[in-house]
Amino acid sequence: LVLQMMATGLVGEYKMTEDKAKKDNRFVDWVNAIKTIQFKLNQIGEEYGVSFDSHLILKLIEEKQAITPGQLAKEIGGGAPKTSRKINTLYRKGLITKEFGTPDDQRRVSLAVTDKGREVLALVGQAYEDWYANHIDEILEINGKLKY
Repeated sequence: LVLQMMATGLVGEYKMTEDKAKKDNRFVDWVNAIKTIQFKLNQIGEEYGVSFDSHLILKLIEEKQAITPGQLAKEIGGGAPKTSRKINTLYRKGLITKEFGTPDDQRRVSLAVTDKGREVLALVGQAYEDWYANHIDEILEINGKLKY
């Protein structure tokens, strides 16, 4: 509706060319397709007790080894409060540990993946790979929809 209003000039003085409208519609289609994939990946992850975002955070903690919450927040760009909530959820589920204090700074917290977390990473990773292998054509089609 907003795009229709914009295309007809009903919103301010903005007038959309037909070419611009087609590109904007492709972008909206692309965004919706990406959201559909993210929804499916969340469904797969939830079968193992983690969201897609949580899986990515868990994977990053495993790769970086002894990363701090602040470093993690910078890596994922999600902001400290959101990252902290995700960390606490992973901790409560026993997927990560928090090691408090170092000889240099007792306030410092380091995160590490537990054996249970590594098991979940392996299971979810395999489930994602299987899904990807079965949907590669669909993913490539989605990727090809956005050409500016």
